[in-house]
Amino acid sequence: MKSKQITMMITLLVVTLAAYLIFSPADNPGSSENTGVGDEPLAGLEIGRIAAITLTTSEGEEIASLRIEKEAGRWTVAQRGGYPADTARIEGVVKNLISMKILRRVPAGKSQLGRLHLDEPGAGKTAAAQIELFAADGKSIKVIHLGKELSAPGGEGSTSALGGGSYPDRRFVMLDAEPASAAVVDQTFSNANADAADWINRTDFFEVNNVLSMAVDYAGTEATNSWELVRENTTTNWTLVAALEGEVLDQSKLSSFAQPLQSPTFNDVLTDAAANLSTNATRITLGTEDEFTYTLTLGEPNAEGEFPMQLAVAAKLAEKRDPEEGEKPEDKAGRDLQWQSQQQQLKTRLALHQTFSGKHWTYLVPGYTVSDLLKKREELFAPKAAAPPLGPTLPFPPSSPLNPLQNPK
Repeated sequence: MKSKQITMMITLLVVTLAAYLIFSPADNPGSSENTGVGDEPLAGLEIGRIAAITLTTSEGEEIASLRIEKEAGRWTVAQRGGYPADTARIEGVVKNLISMKILRRVPAGKSQLGRLHLDEPGAGKTAAAQIELFAADGKSIKVIHLGKELSAPGGEGSTSALGGGSYPDRRFVMLDAEPASAAVVDQTFSNANADAADWINRTDFFEVNNVLSMAVDYAGTEATNSWELVRENTTTNWTLVAALEGEVLDQSKLSSFAQPLQSPTFNDVLTDAAANLSTNATRITLGTEDEFTYTLTLGEPNAEGEFPMQLAVAAKLAEKRDPEEGEKPEDKAGRDLQWQSQQQQLKTRLALHQTFSGKHWTYLVPGYTVSDLLKKREELFAPKAAAPPLGPTLPFPPSSPLNPLQNPK
């Protein structure tokens, strides 16, 4: 081979190497390389290994962090004192991680991560949201950075049903803080935020049915507004306990008491100082047909009208069944079995409802959950009949002058 040819080959090799170093995909986020398109990079993630999840987001330089962890086999929210977490939400995020597909590879240099909003949390407007998965031994399994959300090119298939243009249907993602792993995936992870209130389990909660007694005890100077009502069964009218003279209930005003707290809800679980209630708190006590007693202790409402609330639940459960009058011996076994089944259901409900009770949980409930019960005493009564108006006052007729010839007797 001639020396001239060798020189040309060496020159060509040098040029090719230089071009590779300059235009390497690791430094060029605009690379059109499609290697891995359609792959599911986390398809091999072992769900059973995940024992904790942290989510970190930032607003400017303010960083918000959330930790969800397994305790005794159930998911809990650390920032809410270990309150049960929304399992469905957790499963949704993990499922999206496992099933996400790469739409486009976008390897980037570290200096270019900001353009994709894949900088570390706290880096300002270019910061990513971060999800980190941990094993039971505390070791990190995987770190996922979630960057800028995108819409499909040209908005195809992403037009909002409500109008107003397209909405995001994909997002930049980076795995294990490796810029070379940056890609656009077919998920937005829009619910992967660090707001603890969004992650607590609000689906499971207590409810109260078939109420036969209720009392509202106001404290301090409001004590005179307290009241107590009872009724024989769920179809009879309410009676005011210790009614004063002239106090007549207006049953139409008590219609909301038919099934109070049938489907209560709450917005958040309070912790630390916010969870403490005043000794002058208002108390609502409800007694049910099956002899459950629910006591709700309410603090002062906040600016949004939400009440801090603690719950106590007790029940008077019979130890044995009293035979019915005239009960036949052949009926006893069947009725005993039915009674035992009913008692087991009551015990199960009591145990469940008591998981929501105690001073270790303080709930922030919306005003409408308890407002119907917080009537003042005078609001329970029928309006007093107005006194009939007096008739017109007639003027006295002018007195006639005495006749000087008459002798008054």
